Amino acid sequence: MKVFLSFSKPDRSFAEQLGSNIRALGADVLSEDTWNEPGANLDQALREALEAADGVVLVVPEPGASKANNAFFEAGAARALGKPVVAVLPSPDPGRAGELPSDMYGLAVFDGSRGTPESLANSIVTALKAA
Repeated sequence: MKVFLSFSKPDRSFAEQLGSNIRALGADVLSEDTWNEPGANLDQALREALEAADGVVLVVPEPGASKANNAFFEAGAARALGKPVVAVLPSPDPGRAGELPSDMYGLAVFDGSRGTPESLANSIVTALKAA
């Protein structure tokens, strides 16, 4: 299974931990660090990474966060390609679920502040496989 991980810069630490736990379950994790090579055509590289992914994990960015719009764009592009997308709230503020753009409503949303990182990763992979 290949999982595309989309996040904004302020959530990098959380996303890297999540990606590590998803990898421990045997999945390949595609993030900007793996698909965005210097000098590559960004649009083409993004499309190829999304097409190669079996599912996408959107770490829901805070409003105004650096690259927040990019994360939402990646999730929207994945949905347009027919890829399953799940959202993860990295902080314990449940109000952040309301920050999802209206076209993202209906996603499975996970609270990243509850349970262990390993159980979160397991729940995410299970949800993507079931989609």
